[in-house]
Amino acid sequence: MLAELNGGGMKGDAMGGFSLIETMIAIGVLAILLAMATPSWQAFIQDARLTGLRDNLITALDQARATALADNNVVTVCPYNPAANNSCGANWSAGWAVLEQQGAGQVLLKAQPLTAGGAPTIGSQVTGGSAAIASVSFNPKPPYVAVGQTGDFRVCDSRGAGSALSFNLQTSGYVQIATVAGSTLGGAALSCP
Repeated sequence: MLAELNGGGMKGDAMGGFSLIETMIAIGVLAILLAMATPSWQAFIQDARLTGLRDNLITALDQARATALADNNVVTVCPYNPAANNSCGANWSAGWAVLEQQGAGQVLLKAQPLTAGGAPTIGSQVTGGSAAIASVSFNPKPPYVAVGQTGDFRVCDSRGAGSALSFNLQTSGYVQIATVAGSTLGGAALSCP
């Protein structure tokens, strides 16, 4: 009867647990699984960074449109200029600034500088011979955005155009997001610097 209480007939001196060989096999299998999962995890992190950057820029554009309507002023989203807060820079990859026209000057409402080291690049997609989008000014009355300031934006990283994300800014001031990585909303292939 004592044997039945100790594990259903096992001898009292038998010990449970893992042997050294079983432990080594388990560690080996775990190492193989981690090696297989690491590239997927890295791609997931890169995708999340691109999506976050794209969404932050879209939010800045949405806020600029809302501010233009609320304040009855022109509000501009343009590349960040680290040298002067109240003027535009030349490169979207440096970040962006939201400036409101007040009287004869511009007032900085918000700045989103980006670090250069390994940061994704942002730019407008030049297709069909159109010029790059240097800035976007939201007007308080229609058309909310001039035709020359509308078009496709792209966000790229070191993986190239196949993983790049895009969105399209329209004259209404609204944004439509391309659902397929590597292409614009209209289906054109993206290019990355």
